Amino acid sequence: MWNERAKAVAADHPCLAGHFPGNPIVPGTLILERVIELLAQRYPEQRVSEIVNVKFMQPLMPGQSFELSAEEKGNLINFECLVEEITIVTGKLTLTKTGS
Repeated sequence: MWNERAKAVAADHPCLAGHFPGNPIVPGTLILERVIELLAQRYPEQRVSEIVNVKFMQPLMPGQSFELSAEEKGNLINFECLVEEITIVTGKLTLTKTGS
């Protein structure tokens, strides 16, 4: 099990303007992008080849960062994204060696 802090999405990020007007939240795709970036740093010789499942449980607000908690089981990564110890996202991804 390992943990890593993801950088916050700035309040002026272009994707927030329409997601949702007057009450912006960080889109799930952007949260997953941050998760994949952190995995790429941790496993530079591998890439995410499959999103097995993802469950979005709580919104991430602009300016909030989250803690990625992940566990490797073979080529599977089980992960959680937490804000102040509250789980906002859970999921499972498959890693494949680069070039495979």
